Amino acid sequence: MNLSQTISRLSFFAPSFQARGYLCVLGLAACLISNISSPTLADWPQILGPHRDGHAASDDQLETKWPNELPVLWRAKIGSGFGGSAIVGSQVLTLQRSGSNESLSAHSLLDGQPQWECKWPATYQGRINPDEGPRCVPVVQGEYAFCYGAAGDLTCVRITNGELVWRRALRNELKADDGYFGAGSTPLAINGLVIVCLGGQGAGIVAVDQATGKTRWSATEHDASYASPIAIQSTTSDDSLALVVTRYDTVLLDSQTGKILSSVRFGSRGPTVNAATPIALGNGRYYLTASYGVGALTLSIKDDQTLVEESRNESLSSQYNTPVLVGKQLIGIDGREDVGVASLKAIDATTQKTQWQAADFGTAHLIAIGKLVLTVKLEGELGLLNGEAPRFKLLASSQLPVGTYRALPAYSDKKLVLRRSISATQSELLCIDLP
Repeated sequence: MNLSQTISRLSFFAPSFQARGYLCVLGLAACLISNISSPTLADWPQILGPHRDGHAASDDQLETKWPNELPVLWRAKIGSGFGGSAIVGSQVLTLQRSGSNESLSAHSLLDGQPQWECKWPATYQGRINPDEGPRCVPVVQGEYAFCYGAAGDLTCVRITNGELVWRRALRNELKADDGYFGAGSTPLAINGLVIVCLGGQGAGIVAVDQATGKTRWSATEHDASYASPIAIQSTTSDDSLALVVTRYDTVLLDSQTGKILSSVRFGSRGPTVNAATPIALGNGRYYLTASYGVGALTLSIKDDQTLVEESRNESLSSQYNTPVLVGKQLIGIDGREDVGVASLKAIDATTQKTQWQAADFGTAHLIAIGKLVLTVKLEGELGLLNGEAPRFKLLASSQLPVGTYRALPAYSDKKLVLRRSISATQSELLCIDLP
């Protein structure tokens, strides 16, 4: 049931509220609006959580004794896609592909019941991977969700009722290439703009107005990556900067004007991708990682203007999983899914030295909850470890229902929302109530 339907039903029962005044109906409706559209401290409103760093907003105290299989709170069948969900208030928002349409769907976080679905035409055709669904996580700002589809269409949806506000076929308009797997860099919503690593002609990076969808600026000729840009607050002004990993270069730019401030080479030609999102290490330092012989790059930003290369090494070479920083340790995947060799490593964030390594761990997405780290393996094994510990030890583990868990998980208030791929045309949302 969407918001307008809810208000309509409340209005139908208004006579029973007359003794208390019709305002109670409006007050309840206002509470519903607030619950749906206003992010809370427990929300997961975009890729990698509140701050795009894989950290949950709250340091929930999770139990370390789990059954072999954790009970599934609810399930919801949806279309294809590799994109993870966003969580805002009581809503789970997910991009999907069904037949000739892409859509943003809203489900209840409490019981998985569908609330609304906003659809638009889809044109992407799978190449290397037959899955034709979206690869990106919805990005929520206030009452709007910005959705970047597999064909490079950018869509704005009002999350209070599922209304389509505007839509741009950016990749088609600006003649960008589909890449190996379609568009997969989740945009950055910042200061009234949506910044997209697009890869278009004369628009390698483009910003559109959040309210209207109109282009505000475009910059570079760089090809797109699958890594998502991050926001950086200026230390000398109120301005915000954006750090954008493209196919071969990492760019620092002024988010409001698109002015390029600095760039460094990061990437490799051939059948390669940059897919892990940059992670802040503190004190103006940032960590980038990629596989295919690219390795890791540690950068620092000098005077809000210049990217300074601190080190290049093989400390962590992740194909697409983004590491998390817990205390002084960076926990991440070293290796590749497609060749079947990947380990879980902890490295010192300052020295880049390996602290411990779990060989043959396999690829996994990571979520940090306080000092604990949740691991979600591709094949569906869920684990829990202490991210500050000097050695590797699983505190708890549990097997999820059989399937492929390539999509990024989302977390809010001990509820873990996962997307399980069933086939090239169908997937399923699962919600796990963590102990």
